[in-house]
Amino acid sequence: MSLGTGIHRRPKNAMHGARRASAQFAFPALAAAAMAFALCGCSSKPVAQSNPPSAPNPQGSSKLYFAPTMGDVYASTYSIDHTAKTFVRTIDLSDNSPANGTTVTDSGVVSMLPNGVLSLGITYNLSSSGSGTTYNPPMTGSWAIEIPGEAALIGMNDYTNFTPVAPTNTCPSFATPQTIQFVTIPNRLSTNTANGIVPNNWNPQLETAFGSVQISTNGTQVQFGNVKQYMLPADGKTSAPSNPGPGSASALCASTFYGQTIGVPVTVEVIDPGTQETVPPSATIGVGPSGFLVEDAGSSQVQGKPYENILGAGYGAVGLPQPSSAIDLAALASAQYKGFLYGSGGPASASQSGTGFSLIGSFGFKSLASSCPALPAPKSDTTLYGGEFASNDPASHSEGNCDLAIRLGEQNGSGLFESASVYVTAKFPPNTSAKSYSFPAVAIAGQIQGKFAILLIGVDTQGSPNQAWGIYLLQTS
Repeated sequence: MSLGTGIHRRPKNAMHGARRASAQFAFPALAAAAMAFALCGCSSKPVAQSNPPSAPNPQGSSKLYFAPTMGDVYASTYSIDHTAKTFVRTIDLSDNSPANGTTVTDSGVVSMLPNGVLSLGITYNLSSSGSGTTYNPPMTGSWAIEIPGEAALIGMNDYTNFTPVAPTNTCPSFATPQTIQFVTIPNRLSTNTANGIVPNNWNPQLETAFGSVQISTNGTQVQFGNVKQYMLPADGKTSAPSNPGPGSASALCASTFYGQTIGVPVTVEVIDPGTQETVPPSATIGVGPSGFLVEDAGSSQVQGKPYENILGAGYGAVGLPQPSSAIDLAALASAQYKGFLYGSGGPASASQSGTGFSLIGSFGFKSLASSCPALPAPKSDTTLYGGEFASNDPASHSEGNCDLAIRLGEQNGSGLFESASVYVTAKFPPNTSAKSYSFPAVAIAGQIQGKFAILLIGVDTQGSPNQAWGIYLLQTS
């Protein structure tokens, strides 16, 4: 399926920062909850809305998830119903006339593959021209890895980027304060410190790469405390970003289009150039019952002065509950995982296209294949081998290729690995350098309902293009 770029706007509400995002349509619907926070912004080429069928309210076996803005794809909701075996993706276009209100972009059927991946078969798709298309049999090529009602990773076949999603059927409720470690979801890589922080780019030499936050709840009131933000380690040392967010913030969990989400306003005001309207920048955050967190962070500049939101930079952050004690490394490395491999792309040049990648993959080989990377040191109990699925198709291949390796390295405290490394072989398809190499990274690990999860961020300066990497894995067996 080929989809156009769609419409462009700066979605924002009291829980969503001012940032341009465009819709590449192909999403599902869910009934919009009371709109406590309005989405408004500027638009070019508004897309006419067709009249797709309404989706049922997510309840019972239906799990509602919040998906942040990623690349040219709107923030959205996913509803996955495991009883009906259906899914729906929805966006809100209430500020784009004549395309008003809740809009279903994709819907279809859900089936579980033997390797633990969910296949999302599209039976309805909305194109950027505003026309809806039905498919029988369903269109294949979209995937999800899910711990139902706790956490999920979703990749649709017509979007350039995957998205992590957090459940928002209910507000988080923690009996005791919950410490969550997070990594930034990077957007296009920028390493030019002379230009400072550039909108729609992520500069690892200036901006947050990882950190932690303590979250307390009291009904709908949410308190973010002891916020710590760090850049990627340099020369073995970590340091704070050049534009850190506040160390604490009070917030509210309320019913929004995205479900029960948390809004974190900050003090700086941003002027929307399309309307000259002054609004507080903010972040929209979803937190699952066990502490899986997804943040959609607004980003902008006011008179050349950038601001940073409460947690991550780039597109936002994704986080895990910090383990109460050090993780058993042998158990962590011996588990099997499915997830997504993400390259943010970098600045285009005469020699580099700047194009990123988003591939579904797997890690945790029971026995090492001959194709697995030859590491410069013997295998350790913190090394995981894996790679992408051939043809990006987990339905036709039970396991992915073995052309990558993650060496987590030393555990700093509980579930934090500041000296991780990613090894890339010449066989990894996005590697156009025709050589094997490695680059440093930071990873966090934890458990969600007894299953391990690993989230990683790093900067690849050896491949072409130079770009930020993210690896996002959930244990499937």
